Amino acid sequence: MVIVSVIIPSFNCSFLLPMAIESVLNSTFNDFEIIIVDDGSTDATFEVIERFLDDQRVKYIYQNNLGLSGARNTGISAASGDFLVFLDADDVIKPDKLEMQTRYLNLNQNIDFVYSNSIWFIEDDLTDTRPVLFPTYQGNVISKLIFGNFIHVNSVMVRRDKVVAIGMFDSSLREIEDWDLWLRLALNGSEIGFIPRVLSMVRVRKGSMSSDQRKMNSSMVKVLQKIIRNLKNEDILQSDLQYSLLIYLFKAGEFDGYLKRVFQYQSKFGLAVLPRTFKCVIKYFIRHFVKINNTTSELEKVWI
Repeated sequence: MVIVSVIIPSFNCSFLLPMAIESVLNSTFNDFEIIIVDDGSTDATFEVIERFLDDQRVKYIYQNNLGLSGARNTGISAASGDFLVFLDADDVIKPDKLEMQTRYLNLNQNIDFVYSNSIWFIEDDLTDTRPVLFPTYQGNVISKLIFGNFIHVNSVMVRRDKVVAIGMFDSSLREIEDWDLWLRLALNGSEIGFIPRVLSMVRVRKGSMSSDQRKMNSSMVKVLQKIIRNLKNEDILQSDLQYSLLIYLFKAGEFDGYLKRVFQYQSKFGLAVLPRTFKCVIKYFIRHFVKINNTTSELEKVWI
């Protein structure tokens, strides 16, 4: 048994994987295991990581390709640690991440997972960084989380039993699977802690999923639709969830039946949501006159 299980899924990332592994091995906290899940790679992944397997803390699992969610679930099933860390093969963690977050969760038994600040780094240069200007919240964050994911997956440490209890990652999702997991944890009563310190670094690469904002928005629509289907109609979050869905339908450019959805929202929730529906209608009619870039930044102020 170990305290922390660090799960690293990898698909054809042999040229990046060693940096991720080494960042964990350089931790100031030593009671951990690294579970590398090779998700059907066709490159030299095993040859590249074979030298690390002399360390008994490093485990290697090969499987046919199941996608990121499936690979992480394989790692969770093989994990023996009380706490889980999800590290993508192209990212790295800071040496004190495991130590600080383990101490935090041990001292705060009411907190199910803790996250911290992250920082971007460009391609392979750890010194070429950009700040991540996400908002930060803690405690019961569901009312904030339903409007967008402000938690980088590699910034988190979470109690393994809580992840297993809600069914782990949704393997049907190919993107935004981490946001879906945080939402389900929060909806099931998990409280979130925050450490105001940069403990992880996220690589920015050309052609990465995170650079395709329109695709990300479409994936967020799918997650919200799933959450709404599984939520009781009388839940007080229904109004906010439906509004968030309208926002991301617009951002994803899914305009078929959009006004009908807006008016259904207005009819269901009454005068209390009138300012929201007014914004949606205005935005719908001016969309052809406002240049929309990948991040739709010129329209963001409409939602405030």
